[in-house]
Amino acid sequence: MTTEVHQLVVSLVDDLFGPICAKAISTILQNNHITMKDIIERTGFDKRTANQCLCVLIKHRFVRFDEIGEKTRTIRYSVDISQSLSLPFYPLFVNIVKQQHGDMAEVVLEELLHQGSSFKDSLLDICLVRLQSSIKDKHSVNMETLNSIFEVLMSRGYVEKTEEPSEDGEPPTKKSRSSGGLMWRVNTQAFYTFMRDTQIVEFIKNRFDEGAGEVVGVILLLNNQIDGDMSQCSSSASYDQILHGLKNKSPNMVPFAKSYLDILTDSDLGIVKLVDDYGGGSFLINFSNFYLEFAKHHICSIVRERFGPKSHRIFSIVMAKKMIEQKQVAELALIPYKDAKELLYTLYTENFLEIQELHRTPDFSPLRTFYLFHVPLEKLTLKLLNVCYKAIYNLMAIRKDNLNENSRLVDKSLRADASTLAATQQGIAPEELEDMLTSSEKQQLGSCMRIVKRLDLGEINILDSICALTHFGNNQNVH
Repeated sequence: MTTEVHQLVVSLVDDLFGPICAKAISTILQNNHITMKDIIERTGFDKRTANQCLCVLIKHRFVRFDEIGEKTRTIRYSVDISQSLSLPFYPLFVNIVKQQHGDMAEVVLEELLHQGSSFKDSLLDICLVRLQSSIKDKHSVNMETLNSIFEVLMSRGYVEKTEEPSEDGEPPTKKSRSSGGLMWRVNTQAFYTFMRDTQIVEFIKNRFDEGAGEVVGVILLLNNQIDGDMSQCSSSASYDQILHGLKNKSPNMVPFAKSYLDILTDSDLGIVKLVDDYGGGSFLINFSNFYLEFAKHHICSIVRERFGPKSHRIFSIVMAKKMIEQKQVAELALIPYKDAKELLYTLYTENFLEIQELHRTPDFSPLRTFYLFHVPLEKLTLKLLNVCYKAIYNLMAIRKDNLNENSRLVDKSLRADASTLAATQQGIAPEELEDMLTSSEKQQLGSCMRIVKRLDLGEINILDSICALTHFGNNQNVH
């Protein structure tokens, strides 16, 4: 685990749960696997505080535990890095549910994310109170409606069953597992699967056109797996199934389905594969090839932004050729030899390229050696992931400082909004209320909010790159 990941995880926990839980998780990160006794000694917490911290962190799946020893039962705690790093994606998960199933489903998922895990009845009770307090027509929201929404989230795989965590940070015993009701939590893997499928469709649309994206989207809809990076390919879909899916989704695309499938399967990308020719053929999506191409696309974008279009051209050529000499790069890139040499070695010194020496003679003479440039894709992916994590950490720190500097105005604005809402519910027009903010305060607050919005947009763009690089890295580790 790198320093960038450590900083980001601690910062995320600090924002969500406060400095005490942040100190606890930092201690666990520093020691990888650690017992309760060691946590208490190294943090200086009393046992009750340490228990409460671990209970919260385990409930939100940021910390996990294992048991060692046959005679003496010892429990060790460690940080679930992947789950902890999913925290910046929570607003995206909420937005996905809102777009698909509406505002009520948004509140249900938001509350479940906030609690980490919860019993269904208590969760829906809280959601009912929240919704009824925020809308005029309270009778439009009832427990039956919320139950049906929860059932939809279950059917989509967005929520899953889980065990009830104990109150003292210890693993649940057999007795506690068998008692009480069933608890639920958000299935982050289902959201990653949905986001991956959306990225595949957008990638195909950009490389080909809207029609090709529609065809690929239908194949992905027929895929019955929720497995994120763990599967190399989707389940296969027959030509008849694809036609039926297109009739329901895009009827005007049906006459062109065969042509699009031929183009996609003949493409060098290798994302759509023909499994067999029987009955028009069966097709599947090769996720491994997509992860590779998607990671390449994002890395090339980073090179263009950081080093300029000429370096991007050179980098793309080296990536396409896999191994290539300096002279060949200059010729193919149509760049003067001196400029190409300078750009190549800039990329080399920044670890975007590596050199493979190929000796023609046993004396290893430099004059009789080929120097071949290549892209160390796996190393570069890890390097850029750490850069992305550091960038997220920096954006969070800047946003926090900006809001802290303007905390008085932000609080005043929230009080004004609450007063306006209360007055509106009582039938008083907002124009009749006295303005709580002066014009200069409004201007300062507007400037603060614009900065925060730009930081949020920057974070979303970085999360997109993190998705691409993480997919590729996880897929390489699995296969």
